[in-house]
Amino acid sequence: MSTSEGSLPKSYALLLVSVFLWALNYISRQILLQEFSPFFLSALSLTVVSCVFLAGAFLTKSFVSITRKELLLLLLSATIGLIANQIFLYKGLQQTTATNASLIFTLSPLMTAGLAAVFLKERVTWRMIIGCLIAILGLFQALNMSGFHMQIGDWMILGATFTFSCNLIFVRILSKRLSPFMVTTYSFAVSCIFYDPFVLLFTKPEWNHSLSIWTLAIVSILVAQGLTNVMWNKGMKTVGAAKAAIVLNLQPMMTMLLEFILLGHIVTAKQIFGVALVFVGVLLGTMQRSFFKRKRPADIKHNLN
Repeated sequence: MSTSEGSLPKSYALLLVSVFLWALNYISRQILLQEFSPFFLSALSLTVVSCVFLAGAFLTKSFVSITRKELLLLLLSATIGLIANQIFLYKGLQQTTATNASLIFTLSPLMTAGLAAVFLKERVTWRMIIGCLIAILGLFQALNMSGFHMQIGDWMILGATFTFSCNLIFVRILSKRLSPFMVTTYSFAVSCIFYDPFVLLFTKPEWNHSLSIWTLAIVSILVAQGLTNVMWNKGMKTVGAAKAAIVLNLQPMMTMLLEFILLGHIVTAKQIFGVALVFVGVLLGTMQRSFFKRKRPADIKHNLN
């Protein structure tokens, strides 16, 4: 067995653990929202991540100068992709279930592909269109929608998904010259400069929470936005982006299972069917054509060598 083959089970384990932790984080955020306001929790999340990345950039001496165009894109990334995204996310989680939030977020790859087609002139395929329609049909089933009458919390999560997808486009453009690490560092730092004073001046943060709540908040932020991203990238490096995307789309199912086990939420057959449709739709719309092609024996022999 080759080293690559031997590392596959470990890589898939890293991906599954990452998805499990992301699913669990939806539930932990809902617990935290019973103690903190969405504005304070979003500011805390941005600040903690910003401090970690700034410390890393300082220790590795990674700081580089930026152009005016890059500064504009960083401002867009900070305000739309981070600040607006966090507000939509936490406000949405106050008014919808963790399963619904996780399910809606699976549409991010399709939204990103659509934005890339508009702004980056990337090609839109019929497979992407059909996959998008199947995923939307699945959402109608899973969210028990009547027309486009979603709950306000679901609309906010949809806004969080859209702003997250916008940020992926900003990061893709910025990464042509800057490293992804520095793009993340600068964008989080800028978001704190703009957002933290607003939260401190115009809201009333409550600091007298128990140690367990503060611990849950900090651990949740560091694990969900730090450790799991490292684990995910490491696993994806071996498995490949296409197969990793399949594992990522298991997140709504994991979230639904965790809500059932931890919170006792009822799971209906209609929800399960809807989640399955979303999984199929996103899979169809985001997989590369080469993923579906059957490899010839000569290709397999070449890969083993």
